[in-house]
Amino acid sequence: MKNVFSAAGFLLLFLSIPSYSVAADTHSPPTAGVAAEANDGAKDGKSPVPASPYKAVPSASVTPDVPAAVPAPPAPKVPPAQAPSVPVRDLPPPAAGVPSTPWVPSVLTPPNRAQNLPVPAAVPSRLPAVPAVSFVAPPSEKAADRVLSPGEVDLQVTKNLEDDTEEVEGMGEEFFATASMEVEKGKGGAFSGITRPIDKFIRYFQTRGREKFGRYLARSGKYVGMMQKILVRYGLPEDLVYVALIESGFSPKAYSVAKAAGPWQFISGTGRRYGLRIDWWADERRDAEKSTHAAASYLRDLYGMFESWPLAAAAYNAGEGKIQKAVVRYKSDDLSELIRHRYLKQETKDYVPKMLAALTIAKDPDKYGFGDVAYEEPLDLRTVAVPGGTDLAAVARLLEVPVESIREWNPELRRFCTPPNRERYDLRLSVDAARLADERMEEIIPQTKITFLQHNVRKGETLQGLADRYKTTVPILKELNGLKRDSLRRTARLVIPVTGLVEEETVPGTEVSPDHLAMAHMRVEEGSRKARIKGGRRPEPGDAVTVRKGDTLARIAKRHGVRVKELARANGLKPASKLKVGAHLLLPEPAGKTESRTARTARKKTTRYKVHEGDTLDQIARVYGVTVDRLADRNRMKKGQLLRQGVVLVIPLES
Repeated sequence: MKNVFSAAGFLLLFLSIPSYSVAADTHSPPTAGVAAEANDGAKDGKSPVPASPYKAVPSASVTPDVPAAVPAPPAPKVPPAQAPSVPVRDLPPPAAGVPSTPWVPSVLTPPNRAQNLPVPAAVPSRLPAVPAVSFVAPPSEKAADRVLSPGEVDLQVTKNLEDDTEEVEGMGEEFFATASMEVEKGKGGAFSGITRPIDKFIRYFQTRGREKFGRYLARSGKYVGMMQKILVRYGLPEDLVYVALIESGFSPKAYSVAKAAGPWQFISGTGRRYGLRIDWWADERRDAEKSTHAAASYLRDLYGMFESWPLAAAAYNAGEGKIQKAVVRYKSDDLSELIRHRYLKQETKDYVPKMLAALTIAKDPDKYGFGDVAYEEPLDLRTVAVPGGTDLAAVARLLEVPVESIREWNPELRRFCTPPNRERYDLRLSVDAARLADERMEEIIPQTKITFLQHNVRKGETLQGLADRYKTTVPILKELNGLKRDSLRRTARLVIPVTGLVEEETVPGTEVSPDHLAMAHMRVEEGSRKARIKGGRRPEPGDAVTVRKGDTLARIAKRHGVRVKELARANGLKPASKLKVGAHLLLPEPAGKTESRTARTARKKTTRYKVHEGDTLDQIARVYGVTVDRLADRNRMKKGQLLRQGVVLVIPLES
């Protein structure tokens, strides 16, 4: 009986072979690559990959919008002319034992090609993965503004880096080039030492270069003390501070044609090597304190290489590699010997004599005719930690200091805010401003923290209109979005900065409606009003103000909105007069305005608010702390009346 069943089983197995052959002939066999993958899987102890009834298309032949796997041509047994046209979805199922797993294409394809295309998952796509980019799909004009993450903001503004160019400012490059030409050229090989070129530079600084050198000496008063302390901390001679004098004239704004920046004139590569952060938002080469730390580290390393300050200083100018090659080539570590030869550039040959000439005059200015230099006061600043992406103009408004002063105290900041790609930033402020910032930090942060929105440009929108709506400026929008012109394309997507949003509205991906935006503007306006009230009455025409450290007539006039000539005339001074700290100045009445103090007091009992889309009387009254009835009466409106966008309401500040 066993033999009978065995024979029957063998017969059934034999009969099943032709049916498998028919199924196999219907589709082409798997490729060698798939078979190899199946074998590899078996070797690794993994489940073998089932053979695919579809051919894998080599990566070189794959074109966009074409699936990575396509049905093979009909078997040769069926003439092509007689082959039936069968839709992909109606293909016969695979043979028994071969799982039927739907395949998800790795690239986006049109629906008419990719829809319901069943391909076994065993065939991998050889196309490169499509990166996830936030700015690919065409924008919809009806889409709401969306909060961007710091990474998305960087992605959008990075394109500006290639087009961003800095203007070359007067940092002394032309001055020193002219000084070099004043040295009798052609006698470089005849110097027995560097005494003679030092004398030549001293004479030059006293004559043709006198005006600029005097300006650099005056500016040195701001920085020399701070820089010398840092140099000493690194065990360096404090007189190395005069490297910064010949490099930049102590100007944080200095920028050379070689793309070196800041008081110590670092190129970006060397600056980053010594810990300075340089990106689209900030350039720490311009930070006098941070760049001095970097320069001290670099000078210390150079001295470790050459054990000679003349060679180390020359290497600071030419690069350590250039000086090392000169030492090897001429078998000498004596700078006076190296400058006899043609290998070093004239700029490098002049560098050390120039530095020593500047040092000689700076240490004894009276002897060399610079006794009348008015040195600027040393910087006396404090740091206040603020969030990344803090609006500088908003900080200046709340602290009642000119935004130009904040930029002067923080020259490394290249944009209108602190870098949003950093969690926090140490902002430098004057002693008074820093004290006030510490007291009001809880109020300052919500009103100055910027949230970056992605906005789809709609038909008819203009840069000026968007700037007005979002309470920003056209230059900021152009800078942030790399725009060269004022015109906008309808399909454009803009990054727009906004302040005043509450914390839950600043989460990346959140949609910000016009109502949210209007409430944010109202919070900022109300916060500014409360800050002014808390800070006390602002000095008015006829009041006396006290001269603070670093004040000039121009600064006081700008701070209080009067003209320099009027301020000087009211106090019997000349516009260029120097002021004594602690003195009292009388603020004049602005030209053409004779408003009485009583009228001004009455006017200050109200403020104005421009209605935005979606505003209601209830919302506005709640923000400004007045009753709806009083607000409606003051503007001759009915309590439930709808507000028209753009209308300016008078807000009574006293109930």
